[in-house]
Amino acid sequence: MCRLFAMNQSSSNPSTNLSQGGCSLPVAHGVALITANTSVGVFGTFGNLLVCVAVVTNSRLRRASNYLLFSLAIADLIVTMICEPLVVVILGKITFSNDCATNLEHAYKMLSSLSGSASVVHMAAISVDRFLVVRWPLCHEIFMEKFGLKIMLIASWAFPVTVPILSAVLPDSFPKAFLGLATFALSYAIIMVFYALIVAFLIKLRKERNQQTPRTLSVQINYRVEIHVAFTLAIVIGVFTLCWFPLVIALFAAGKSLVKPQGAAHMWIRTVALSNSAMNFLIYSLRIADFRQAYGAICRKMCSLAGKKYRR
Repeated sequence: MCRLFAMNQSSSNPSTNLSQGGCSLPVAHGVALITANTSVGVFGTFGNLLVCVAVVTNSRLRRASNYLLFSLAIADLIVTMICEPLVVVILGKITFSNDCATNLEHAYKMLSSLSGSASVVHMAAISVDRFLVVRWPLCHEIFMEKFGLKIMLIASWAFPVTVPILSAVLPDSFPKAFLGLATFALSYAIIMVFYALIVAFLIKLRKERNQQTPRTLSVQINYRVEIHVAFTLAIVIGVFTLCWFPLVIALFAAGKSLVKPQGAAHMWIRTVALSNSAMNFLIYSLRIADFRQAYGAICRKMCSLAGKKYRR
């Protein structure tokens, strides 16, 4: 996910500061960063495209909840297909030309603000959706099909779009980086609250299940399924937290940036945050059998088509 703050400004006018101070990276760091970001971009693009194709082509995955994952993959594709190439070019200019690439940084920050905000808001929407599935399973599908999915998808993109728009129209004296921080904080709070509600309800469900005599097979299966889903969501949240909190701490823990803009530490923290956009695909693969099967079918079809083309 290119994300939220995109290593945002350390002052009210970051571009000016970068131009005046000059930028440079040790060649070893620069080459390693270029390699890492290129790998994340290529692998993440492939993985997120697989998610999109799987949801569209596999009937078992064409459910309301999975369309949120599809939309999240689109936000991640903005990172892997657009932001990562920009970062690679920026790194090349800084490493080999001592060029701050100010114009590219502007483009990167606008796109990263959009995609980053979209990613975390999507995760908040997914947390709400999973709570509805666990708490009201019978009503969830009807609610999502009628208007719930539309509301969540619109909100997941409408709120993020306002961040770069406000950043463009607000004066430079306004601390624009805090627009992204506010979006992150609110969305993350929603994620934590609804995940806590999911866990609390599953604990209650377990107690009720243990009191049932005899326990029906359907109740046992439903409980195991919801535990599996809750644990998968916990992994997604945990990976997101590990990737993003170093950036949040580095930029905002002391009320100012704790790292030099476009320095080696800055770029490595940015790279860790960006790498999160390539990880959801792996989590789905490891945790959700329907996605694994869909990925396998897509890859087999691709290999078959490539084989036919090669034989010609």
